[in-house]
Amino acid sequence: MNLLGINIKRYRETKSITLRTLAKSLDISPSFLSQIETGKAVPSLDTLKKISDSLSTTIGNLIGEDQKENASPLLRLEDRKSINKISSGMDMYLLTSPDQNKQMEPLLFKMNEKASSGKTLYRHFGQEFVLVIKGSLEISLNNTVYALKKGDSLYFNSNTPHSFKNTEKGETEAIWVVTPPTF
Repeated sequence: MNLLGINIKRYRETKSITLRTLAKSLDISPSFLSQIETGKAVPSLDTLKKISDSLSTTIGNLIGEDQKENASPLLRLEDRKSINKISSGMDMYLLTSPDQNKQMEPLLFKMNEKASSGKTLYRHFGQEFVLVIKGSLEISLNNTVYALKKGDSLYFNSNTPHSFKNTEKGETEAIWVVTPPTF
């Protein structure tokens, strides 16, 4: 997570944005943003998306995905990049090699019991596809809650206010495809 904090600080300083100004625009405390930048705290997925939008970049750039493009379309398991503990009890894995020309971002979410995207619904430009491969997942779109179990899938416009949580007593895994790439 330290690379994430370093990159947030680098992007913020490159744009001459003070820590207090960015924190205020994100509706978080300056001390929490400072803890994120120093690797002492982990932002929720929603907060991380807001940070990347505020800094006019992608989550992928903040986690260092842009470091090196790979000429091969194959990504081996051992080369998979993870965004560890992006939210309490949740890990995300990038399922493709870095490529500035890709038009979708396939991700693997591994969520511990009760892990969620946060208490608030969030929205952004694009579309999303979710396939549950283990466990069960609850996805809220506006005021409608969809309960997905292994093998179920859901497709929706990302501008619909949404959130999700693991409803399994154990780990849930889901393939999530987002377009355009935001990671």
